[in-house]
Amino acid sequence: MALAATALAQGIDVPLERYRKAMSLGEVGTVRGRAFTERRKPRASDLPLAGTVVALLPRSDAWLVRLQAIKRGARDSVETYRDAAPAVRRSREAYEKSLWEAGAGDLPQTATVDTEGVFTLDNVPAGAWLLLASRSTYVNKTPLPRPGAPPPPAKPPSPFVASDKLLGYHVVTYWFRELTVVPGATEALELTDRNAWLTGVQEEREKPRLPDRPYEPPR
Repeated sequence: MALAATALAQGIDVPLERYRKAMSLGEVGTVRGRAFTERRKPRASDLPLAGTVVALLPRSDAWLVRLQAIKRGARDSVETYRDAAPAVRRSREAYEKSLWEAGAGDLPQTATVDTEGVFTLDNVPAGAWLLLASRSTYVNKTPLPRPGAPPPPAKPPSPFVASDKLLGYHVVTYWFRELTVVPGATEALELTDRNAWLTGVQEEREKPRLPDRPYEPPR
């Protein structure tokens, strides 16, 4: 009851006491799955998506609505598309912070997909859960100098402040699942390149260097 009251005070719409009770009674299950790129030829093998991070959190309708809103608005404009992947990450961090403040910071679980493409989450209290998995691949946009090529000529001075320079970006893939853990049972999942929930980008930009002295037009 005290835990439920704390959760209510923190504005969390999660019946935390149910997860605690299931844990105390030994009513736990397992979440196990594979993350892989599907084979392109019949005789080829699936390619494991090693390094994918899998997070399992108690079901929250408020967080679910927030995630759905981010995905819905991702294609509204270039700005919302660029911010979609970071917004998902921020929403998860905010939800985890709320759980921690409510005294339930130990309920979320995480696992990393191994080299075989497998992940396992054990001793998960029975109940409703939300699974969010993510994988990031970096794309470098900084051109590499050609061996033996002379350095590029210096640019003439300009009265305008240069814009940010795009160094590269991370292609971030998210998988999202709603699931129910049953005592003594295993919930099996497959996360593939064909069933991703959201794909976005996270850019890395370099701020322009301000000139050491005021602009002087050429004479």
